[in-house]
Amino acid sequence: MHPAAAPLLDALRARGDAACLALEDREVSAAAILAAVEHAVQEAEKLPLELTQGDVVGLRGRHAALRLAAPLAAWSLGLCTQLLSDREPDASVSGMLAAAGARCLLDWREPGVWSLLPLQPKAPVELPTGTLLSTSGSSGTPKLVHHELEQHIASARGAAAFLELGPDDRMLLSLPTYHAGGLGMVFRALLSGAVLCVPAEDTPLAEALVRFAPTQISLVATQLARLLEDDATRAALCACRTVLMGGGPIPAALRERALDAGVPLAVGYGATETSAFVAASRDPEVVRRPQSVGQALPQREVHVDAHGEIRVGGPTLFSGYLVDGEIEPARDEAGLWATGDVGRLEDGVLFVTGRRDRMFISGGENVQPEEIEAALLAIDDVAAAVVVPVADAEYGARPVAFVAGDGLDAARLDAALRAVLPGFKTPDVYYRMPPAAMSGMK
Repeated sequence: MHPAAAPLLDALRARGDAACLALEDREVSAAAILAAVEHAVQEAEKLPLELTQGDVVGLRGRHAALRLAAPLAAWSLGLCTQLLSDREPDASVSGMLAAAGARCLLDWREPGVWSLLPLQPKAPVELPTGTLLSTSGSSGTPKLVHHELEQHIASARGAAAFLELGPDDRMLLSLPTYHAGGLGMVFRALLSGAVLCVPAEDTPLAEALVRFAPTQISLVATQLARLLEDDATRAALCACRTVLMGGGPIPAALRERALDAGVPLAVGYGATETSAFVAASRDPEVVRRPQSVGQALPQREVHVDAHGEIRVGGPTLFSGYLVDGEIEPARDEAGLWATGDVGRLEDGVLFVTGRRDRMFISGGENVQPEEIEAALLAIDDVAAAVVVPVADAEYGARPVAFVAGDGLDAARLDAALRAVLPGFKTPDVYYRMPPAAMSGMK
């Protein structure tokens, strides 16, 4: 067994026959997961392909137990796993595997039903035991983010302590495991003794929430807004110990609505590169403040530089990006990673106000579209808002807004914004958002 995997396997052994996974029709014990790991290791050693420590293997599949057992087996062998979506087209997967220098793709649907696709990478790589996760960042160009297993484990331990997770907790797997948010939930459940509740494929989130009655759930803003609309799902949220929010901005009105309904809301901030979140808070007074994402968790560093950019560090931070078969470090001389987000710190509380790559200059003034969008969303009847810059001969660029909602007119919107924003930040034009664009934001 590779030593990097020891903390995860030891945690499973300590649980014995206690439940590790809750499926819709049964529970799976930690002992059963361990047996599946041992079987997977044995099967891997029989493959018509010699895998050596440091090789990259692609993994994808739907079977719940194997979603835990397969990567655990790979890490036990000292391999690096590239976790892939089973919804991704084969052509796209082929490109991702090639970029990672993967030796093979292991695909599964049911226990014992494996599909092995040996690969001949142009440039095989050798990486520390861990994961490769794909992230598009804000540029839209996919990047491969490498984490050593120790970085995931450090993140999970800190997050589990913040959430006060234990064997009495049930965590609903509400995010995909090929992204940092969902994978972080898996690590937290394994190390804390919490039961991971895994819905069947394509089960609606609302149905899974009511059926599994979790004590912990992680959501993005769109999911929370939908779940608050129904009495049953709203009650299920209120019955949780923690509803952790992340994955992007949380409108101020949505925070107020959830807290006023009695939802135990927590906010967090992180990225793929940080192994899930590095700052968080469960304090309602902090959560209620617009754009707040909490304080730095223990052993995490959060700074805002002179340009307003958020920089983070600590043992949960990724190793670097995989570029042409080599890990390209992304930390500065102080060991910090520049997130590309802008914000501020007030008494230790971090506020995220936007992205550096969305900011533009109008007449010599910095304009952050997210600030204008937040002000628009605070206006009654505004359901959605997007602000973009448009070239202007006099000022260089000026903001224009696309707004969705009933009974809106430009004069009312402009008057409301001018009451809270300086004139150079008020849009020149207000357009009604097309219905197709609105449906894509839901």
